[in-house]
Amino acid sequence: MKLFLKKAFFFLLITQSVQAADDLFEDHQDIKRQATSFLESKLDSLGNEYNIQILNIDHRLKVKKCLSPIQIELAEEHIKAGKNTLKVRCNSDTPWRLFMSANIKIFGYAIISKHPLRKGHLIKKNDLELKKMELSRLHSPYLRDADQAVNYVLKKRLRRGDIVSVNNLSKPIIIKRGDTIEILAKNNEFQISMKGVALKAGSKGDKIKVKNMKTQRTIQGIILDNHTVKVNL
Repeated sequence: MKLFLKKAFFFLLITQSVQAADDLFEDHQDIKRQATSFLESKLDSLGNEYNIQILNIDHRLKVKKCLSPIQIELAEEHIKAGKNTLKVRCNSDTPWRLFMSANIKIFGYAIISKHPLRKGHLIKKNDLELKKMELSRLHSPYLRDADQAVNYVLKKRLRRGDIVSVNNLSKPIIIKRGDTIEILAKNNEFQISMKGVALKAGSKGDKIKVKNMKTQRTIQGIILDNHTVKVNL
């Protein structure tokens, strides 16, 4: 009986000593919970569904109990899908700092092709549809609104279900080199028009060189539509 009491007392003493030592250091799981809350506050503002996985802190690393609130911030300027690094620090009398890694999956909607589309195809609204997916898997800028792709031309073909990437879109050429066009010259007081020739191909809004057919003078203007280039006087 005495031996049992001695063992029980020894076990209680050891347990209390371990507990006392643990009270001197931050609980890793508590730091992870605070880091998760920090990331959630950032992600909630984006309005997308997400999944957060924070990697465990090395169990050998012990940091002293912080007497002031632990500060957490992103190592990068903005939160992003994929790997993010967090800077965690304590600014109390015994300051410390550590880095944590978090993998973030973001889910949302992106525009995809409804059916196969050839290179050079002028996109129409019925070519596209919106689909929910893991956005963190996408490696090029994507679109959320079909109107952002309508009347653009594909630089390369798409299979059914392919993402419509911003990098795969170009504005349609509406004036070709050698086309006869109307040069519209205007200022705040008046405007005149004259016949000209396009010296370069371009899309709406592009700046190209044109030649006045009457004076043979070369000038630069902005394409308004498929037969008009505006120059400022």
